Amino acid sequence: MDPVTLLSTFVSIADTGSISAGARKLRLSIAVASRRLRALEDDVGAPLFRRTTRRISLTEAGADLLPRARRLLRDLDELRDAVRPSASPRGRLVVSAPVSFGLPQIAPVIPELLQRHRGLTIELRLEDRVVDLLTDGVDLAIRVGAMPPDSPFVIARRLATFERVLCAAPSLLKRIGSPASVAELDEAPCLVLGGGPTTWRFETVEGPRAVTVDGPMRSNNVLALRDAALAGLGIAQLPRWLVLDELQKRRLVRLLDGAILPAVEVIGLVHVDARHSRALRAVQDHLADVLPRSLGTGERAKGRRSTR
Repeated sequence: MDPVTLLSTFVSIADTGSISAGARKLRLSIAVASRRLRALEDDVGAPLFRRTTRRISLTEAGADLLPRARRLLRDLDELRDAVRPSASPRGRLVVSAPVSFGLPQIAPVIPELLQRHRGLTIELRLEDRVVDLLTDGVDLAIRVGAMPPDSPFVIARRLATFERVLCAAPSLLKRIGSPASVAELDEAPCLVLGGGPTTWRFETVEGPRAVTVDGPMRSNNVLALRDAALAGLGIAQLPRWLVLDELQKRRLVRLLDGAILPAVEVIGLVHVDARHSRALRAVQDHLADVLPRSLGTGERAKGRRSTR
C-alpha cells in the first residue's frame, strides 16, 4: 500500500485522537482506516498506538514517527507546489500562539485566511509555552516579544509591532494619587507580568529610565492583568490594542504620557526546512497584512532572518 496514504491515515488518527474520528476526517470507513494503520505498524515493526476501550494514545514509536510523518507530508505538499507554480497554497498547517494574543488577534483572522486560500487547513493551538517546531509538530509559532537570537535552524519574520501603555483605574488613582515620574512607580502597587519583582524601562525626554516594581498581583497572562487593573488593584503596562476601549471610556487612565514603553514585536517562526513552503508564506503574508491594522500600528511589518 502507498506509504504516503498510510502516513496520512496515521497522522489523521493521531490528530483526532481516535480511529473513528480520523477515518471521518479522511472520509473513510473505520475498517479501511484500521487496515491502513495495521499495515503501517507491520511496516515499521512496532505498535504506534496504545488502545483501550475508551481511547488511544501514542506509543514511544508513534510519538517518534508523528513529527517525521508530518514533515514528510508537508514536504510532499511543497513539492507539488513547486511543480505546479500556478496552484494555490494547499495543505494542513499547525499554528501555535500564546493564549492572550492568539485568542483575540489570531483566531479572528483565520476565517478570512481560509476563505482566501480554500486549499488550506489550519490547526490553531493556543498555548502559553515555548514550543519546539519539530518535536511538537508546529509549522508556524507566533511569539510576542523581542526578536529571538540567531539560529541556523529557524527563520524569524516580524509580522507586526504594537504599543504598550501605562494605565490604572480611576478608583486606584483616587486612593493613591497619580505618579508624576517613573521613579514614583517604585512605591506604587503595580501589576507584574511574570513572576517576582520586575524592571520597567521607559524612554523619556531626559533619556532612558528604569524602575523596579512589584505589587499585589502577578500573572503570565495580560488578560488577567487587565481585569486586575480594571478592579483597581494596581498600575499595569498593557498592550494598547487590549485596553483601547477602556481608555476611551475612562475605565482606565493612561499615565506618564512622556514616558514611552518599548514597542513589542510579533514574530512568526518557521523551521528553515520549510522556508519554501507556499502555504506557510501565504499564512505569514496574511498575518503581516492584517495584524498591523488590528493592533493599531497601520503599516505592514517587514523583515525576516534566521534565528533560534
